[in-house]
Amino acid sequence: MDKSLFPSVGTEGRLVDRVSREIQKLIVEGKLLPGARLPAERELAQQFGVSRTVMREAVHILVARGLLESRRGVGTLVRQVTSAQVAAPLSLLLQVQGRAISIDHLHQVRAILEVAIAELAAAQASEQDIAALRHILVQMEHAQDEPALFNARDADFHQALAHATGNPLLPALLDSIRDLMQEVRQLVAAQPDLSRVVLPDHRRIVERVAAHDPRGAHRAMSEHLERARGIQQAALQRRSGHTG
Repeated sequence: MDKSLFPSVGTEGRLVDRVSREIQKLIVEGKLLPGARLPAERELAQQFGVSRTVMREAVHILVARGLLESRRGVGTLVRQVTSAQVAAPLSLLLQVQGRAISIDHLHQVRAILEVAIAELAAAQASEQDIAALRHILVQMEHAQDEPALFNARDADFHQALAHATGNPLLPALLDSIRDLMQEVRQLVAAQPDLSRVVLPDHRRIVERVAAHDPRGAHRAMSEHLERARGIQQAALQRRSGHTG
């Protein structure tokens, strides 16, 4: 490994933070690839011009962030950065503040995020992306009488649509509300004929994406989210009636 990758961080600021930021930057920029093994702690500390204690703490921070992993007998390796890692901090925040989040809040976020995703997917989707969306549609059709499976495929559909945009941040952002969406999908799972109501919406979205029609995809997703919101509110009212 090129020793020049690890410059001295000097003495300004908190050294642990400076070292961890430098290594994180190398990982994000692709200069340290997944699977790469870092030099031994003593050597790494010398290259950065810090103590071994500082170096050890900086590595621990990056291990906690999921960017590095330590293997006994092997050393410290760079991990593959996934969208789940990117989304984790926001997901945790949403869980901590979950009691303050309403269906309306969630709908507002989806209206901002998923309408833009549908529009961008229509502009950017490849034939492979479109084939993946159609495949999930078939799976949803086969799972119409199995609410849990249908909801899982529904989540896959929206994630595949985000991937079709070609923007890696969008699947990560969608992942950040995944747990909340799962709770909502469980809430509406018992809604009569749920799949038969929402499946046509999904078909229209795929049709507009396949036609590379951003405006049509925008409209199709907006209409789907409004319909979904109505279903969710009805489910909430029904639950309140049962528990009130």
